[in-house]
Amino acid sequence: MEIAKLVLEFIKVFLSAHMVISFLTIIFICTFRKEIAGLITRVLLIKFPGGGELSMSQSQKSSVESSIKKDPPSVPAPSDLPSGLHLTVEQVKTIQELIQSERVNAYLWEYRYLNFFLVRGTQYVLDWLATLQQRPNLRLYDNIWSPIISNPVERQAILNALQQHHLINIMDDLIEVTDKGREYLGWRGPMPALPN
Repeated sequence: MEIAKLVLEFIKVFLSAHMVISFLTIIFICTFRKEIAGLITRVLLIKFPGGGELSMSQSQKSSVESSIKKDPPSVPAPSDLPSGLHLTVEQVKTIQELIQSERVNAYLWEYRYLNFFLVRGTQYVLDWLATLQQRPNLRLYDNIWSPIISNPVERQAILNALQQHHLINIMDDLIEVTDKGREYLGWRGPMPALPN
């Protein structure tokens, strides 16, 4: 009788929710370990959030690629490699193409992130700054945008967001759109006009 109760208690312990969930988790991890490792590797390599699979038009791809061609990454020549490492010219070219491709991919994800991060008002301010022939000062910015964005804290937050993402520079009270800001605007395309 005592042995039956002891066996029954062991069965209760082994069939408890914690044990069953632990057992199923171990089986799941063992079964899908390669897929989980691949997922973890991909998650570690993504630097910018953007979500899901998104397609890119040929014009967007070519504008990003053209920005990369202006400043291609430097890859060492075979003679500059450390001793013991020998690469052919074709291998160096392949590595350079892979680096350029990853750089284009990084720009793509960053620009997609900016599309989600920058609210419409911030996008309009960046468009306005890019259309000006001369750099405006902060007073002009406040005077122009105060009827549309009445809260001064919001107007400053817009400038801070643009500056933190290196889309504009503010030096000596003057606002200037950076090269990165202009590349982003070229990639994004025109915004619809502001409603009256």
